[in-house]
Amino acid sequence: MHTDDSDVTFNICLGRDFEGAGLSVCGDMGDSAHRHFTYRHTHRVGHCLMHLGRRRHGADDITAGERINLIIWCKGASYRASRHYLDLQQQRSYAAEAAPPDDICLSYTHDRDFMRYRTAGARHAAMRRTPWVPPRSAEYPGYEEGPCEC
Repeated sequence: MHTDDSDVTFNICLGRDFEGAGLSVCGDMGDSAHRHFTYRHTHRVGHCLMHLGRRRHGADDITAGERINLIIWCKGASYRASRHYLDLQQQRSYAAEAAPPDDICLSYTHDRDFMRYRTAGARHAAMRRTPWVPPRSAEYPGYEEGPCEC
């Protein structure tokens, strides 16, 4: 799961034969439901998914075949100079999270509480972990880090 360094992202499925490879979509960075599942997109050749760059999302595994997508990031200089954008980037306008995250919306690299809900796998070994979500000012009620003793 991640967000894009774009204001708007266009994700166009160009082709090949494939199965699986959906896109799981969660909430918008800074919103109380940032890490809550909202939608699973199914790629279809010739179709485009457009979303805000700050919307958390992640590609599901390809179960068979090969998929080719064209990703276009759009950035607007006037938006990036706005108070709204700067407050989000500097974590000044984050709403407190309403509840613990949905499992599908967790990010190993970004989430401080990832290890509370999931175990790091072999694929995580090569990733650099710099967790910052949720910001301390936006923790959900009962927030805890570390392994769950459930």
